Amino acid sequence: MTDVATQSVRDGRRAGFAMLVGLALGIVAANSPLADIYAIVHHLPLRVGAGAWAIEAPLIEWINQGLLTVFLFLIGIHTNHELSRGALSEPGAAVLPASAALGGMIVPAVIYLGFNLGDAVALRGWTIPIATDIVLVLGVLSIVSGQVAPATIAFAMAAAIFDDLGSVAVIALFYGDFDQLWPLWLVAGGLAGLLVLNRARKASLVPYVALGCVLWAGLIMTGIEGAIAGAIVGFSLPLSSFPSKAAEGTERRISPFALFFVVPIFTFFNGGVVLDFVPADSQARSVAIGIMIALIVGKPLGILSGTLLALRLRIGTLPPDLSMRDVLGVALLAGVGFTMSLFIVGAAFDATSIAATAKLAVVSSSVVAALLGMIAFKIR
Repeated sequence: MTDVATQSVRDGRRAGFAMLVGLALGIVAANSPLADIYAIVHHLPLRVGAGAWAIEAPLIEWINQGLLTVFLFLIGIHTNHELSRGALSEPGAAVLPASAALGGMIVPAVIYLGFNLGDAVALRGWTIPIATDIVLVLGVLSIVSGQVAPATIAFAMAAAIFDDLGSVAVIALFYGDFDQLWPLWLVAGGLAGLLVLNRARKASLVPYVALGCVLWAGLIMTGIEGAIAGAIVGFSLPLSSFPSKAAEGTERRISPFALFFVVPIFTFFNGGVVLDFVPADSQARSVAIGIMIALIVGKPLGILSGTLLALRLRIGTLPPDLSMRDVLGVALLAGVGFTMSLFIVGAAFDATSIAATAKLAVVSSSVVAALLGMIAFKIR
């Protein structure tokens, strides 16, 4: 593994714990005498800018579209690093985890669609079970590190990275309202500027961040999820032009803030599901069942199918220290959706009763998937 990957695994347990603490506090706040205060803060209106350039949104949107941008930037730069200098930089090294991730996106989506065909509202959630939470997966792997080879961790990281990239692309394509057309010029200008900087091999972070802000504003104003700007900026950096220590140092400086502040805050405000145990209506129930079956069953089937297909077509090979039993353990862990899945719930259903049920399904399914993955590695 690369030094960055090794550091990610070391941070995984603490980051996963911080995320779970944020989730637990959110659930407690939403189901206690503090519930009203929690709801008020949750929807506290904040306005930034002036006139036509002003953006007004509740606090939860600033968290999901603003703070989470930092986490997605970390995902983008981490993916960039692995593709340019890390475990995926060798020719053909990325084929197997990429194929596994593709299968892990297609099969859960198909299962969810099968449970919700004919319901236009419920169908908006078809992308919820395609995501894998790389932070929690690394956290679980750190717990069972004695039973996991470095090749297994590299495969799990690579598959989760491709999974997250696919999720970001899906969010950009399917959850934009395009209420206004003129801000698309901001989006186009931001993307074009980042491309020019990348081609020029500009080795300074400042212009990328500046253009990322332009891109972010354009995405927000067009109705697309603005947080994906972080991933795009991180992926656009020409890391080969940056000094190796400078690039890795940037990632290390961002990681603590993203993993130990941004993600726990995100889970605190997005995971506060009211546990009133009132039977959900048939629509919400169908969404929840689709999510749970897709994450717990569909994800492992998809990961295994994608891996076996790549091996059968001989476009990918298993590393010497990686067995199909290891792949099975990773496949079970891939059902831990959490951060990205909760984010997509908000984009698909807004603040509705369906969203509350869907969040509960994501959380419970992720817990089951984590336990199944741990058991798979423990009984090796």
